[in-house]
Amino acid sequence: MGFLVTFNRKMYLTQYINHLQSKITDITSQRLNLSDSITKLTSQIGDIGNTDSPAVKKLEARKAELENLDKKMDAELQKYQTQLQAAQTELQSADQALQQNIQKSFTYNLGGG
Repeated sequence: MGFLVTFNRKMYLTQYINHLQSKITDITSQRLNLSDSITKLTSQIGDIGNTDSPAVKKLEARKAELENLDKKMDAELQKYQTQLQAAQTELQSADQALQQNIQKSFTYNLGGG
């Protein structure tokens, strides 16, 4: 790969990694908020005590919805983390190729042969 192609690839990968890190941060924050909501629902269910009451059934249904959402967010988080690892590996490869291109550009053959 040529210097400019490798340099452009490195710039793209850097932006992509920043994007993935932002997504991971957002999902992690959302999951923390979701966890707080689930904890509050669990507390409310425990406070009511009567498991047959319509209020408890409604709270348990809402809690189940939030737990399912958390599972989906966890799967999405895992996907982004896998993509991040792949992009970081590719960035390292691009860095090495860039270093090799620079080294070739500044290596002179003084042997006369």
